[in-house]
Amino acid sequence: MFPVLLLSLIFGSLATPSISMSVNKEDLIQQTCKKPRYFALCNSFLRSDPRSTNANLKGLALILVEAIQEKANNTLTFIIGLYKDITDPDLSRFYGSCIEDYGTSVDRPLPEAVKALGSKDYATAKNNAAAMAPYIDACDQQFTEKTPFSDRNILVRDLSLVASNIIGLLS
Repeated sequence: MFPVLLLSLIFGSLATPSISMSVNKEDLIQQTCKKPRYFALCNSFLRSDPRSTNANLKGLALILVEAIQEKANNTLTFIIGLYKDITDPDLSRFYGSCIEDYGTSVDRPLPEAVKALGSKDYATAKNNAAAMAPYIDACDQQFTEKTPFSDRNILVRDLSLVASNIIGLLS
């Protein structure tokens, strides 16, 4: 129960600038999980990962960084699959840029975040977890319309920001 409460406090702080600690924690969970932006995160990671039940804060951070790695790898593979069928030169360039951005983050910052968590270098872990968000924003900003991977981008970006906030609590 503690991990769910802790993560909901963090989600709530991302969603609303100032949160009173006197708010009923169960109400906060309900409010946070009802927010469309964090609904998938609540259901996928707070309620269903069996490791989170007994995890401490560092364990929760590791679970989320691993989830970012998995989702980022899956998104990279998905974009590569789409890229193969693109004939428009501009679209090809945009997709290629997204592939580079995802490739860079999957190869460096995310593995370094896991390593830094293990060595209790929380500042590095926090920065590396958060590093995914600008890459995704750069990818998204190239397109004027929603892409077939826009929802995946949102999930990876949100996981990145949540993980970074959790890691920040460790330092």
